[in-house]
Amino acid sequence: MTAPILITGFAPFGTPPDGEADHLPAEHSPVDHPWAADPTALLMDRLAAEPGVVTATLPPLYDACGEAFADLLAEHRPLAALGFAYWEASDYIRLERLAWNRDESPLADAAGTVRENADIVPGGPAAYGSTLPVPRVMRELSMAGLPVTFGDFSGGFLGNHLFYRARHIIESTGLDVPYGFFHMPPLPDRAARLRRYGGLSLERQELAVRTLVGMLRRALNGIA
Repeated sequence: MTAPILITGFAPFGTPPDGEADHLPAEHSPVDHPWAADPTALLMDRLAAEPGVVTATLPPLYDACGEAFADLLAEHRPLAALGFAYWEASDYIRLERLAWNRDESPLADAAGTVRENADIVPGGPAAYGSTLPVPRVMRELSMAGLPVTFGDFSGGFLGNHLFYRARHIIESTGLDVPYGFFHMPPLPDRAARLRRYGGLSLERQELAVRTLVGMLRRALNGIA
């Protein structure tokens, strides 16, 4: 079987595993957590039947998300990989250019873990870059009529953590797997609750993921 393109999102915040809800600080209740509205799990469902694509929802936990990615990489040996997470402070699809070796968020993951000042990989490089062709990605998404921007700081929470861990795993194992990471905006109903942004429909977010998969397929097949 031809090696697939691997795409990952995050499972929505819910009841933490192994009865850890009892240890959650009240201000980090998973039901009220901003990432409870994460659309990327819905996107994985929509792409699950796409030929030549493997989708996965990763646990919203610091260590476990990287371990799950490593397992997927070993199992499927993909030709390329794309990671998606939720960022509610934007209406744009945000291509992240850099992942920093730092967990530094006051938000708790789904197990109540807060990391405000910790290296992701002790002794690892200060940062890893996306290995996607950034100008081409921006052009492809713009030509599809989608709002797109880029950033050099992918936050200090789970998205940046996964981006860094994924690139570190790929580099450490010597694999030639292009990897890119994206933050996706809120859905319109969540944006209405925030009263700050218009949001982006699930259909338009799905178009973005399909556009990226199509771009990768053409690149991997040597089609300009």
